[in-house]
Amino acid sequence: MRIRVSDIKDEGLRIETHMDPRWLDNIPELCSGTENTRLISDFDIDLEVTRVLREVSVLGKISFSIEAPCSRCLEAVRLDFMPEIKLLISPSDKIRDEEDLDHETYSGDEVDLGNYLREQIAITLPVKVICSDDCKGLCTNCGINLNQELCGCDKEWIDPRFAALKKLKI
Repeated sequence: MRIRVSDIKDEGLRIETHMDPRWLDNIPELCSGTENTRLISDFDIDLEVTRVLREVSVLGKISFSIEAPCSRCLEAVRLDFMPEIKLLISPSDKIRDEEDLDHETYSGDEVDLGNYLREQIAITLPVKVICSDDCKGLCTNCGINLNQELCGCDKEWIDPRFAALKKLKI
């Protein structure tokens, strides 16, 4: 998604587009379809791009949905996301301090928003997905989903490798 800075008029530029999931070629967890977490929708992008002198401001939202297994019970969970985009991009010749990592830049007359948007999507993804706060998970002994049924396992199960420690008196 490339924009020419010279094409941004005084009133700004509105971008409303629909992107295919294959657009995320650099987030393998979502684009491969073989991972546990998978993208289940396209990306709806709604951005307002403005320019003041050579500074480009991008404000808007991206909306998309994923499906991932619950970390406790392994049931599929649908998650809808709508991260806000707030981005200020400056010409690269304006930034002199190479340690300024918080500042986005562009070269020439073109801004490639694709990498910035992919980055926002990547940091929006959760590290751990839980279907609900009161999810009981799986039985550690037999593997039954405890949200759906109770198991008959002994709740005092002790790992046989550590059984000798139970006899230890301190």
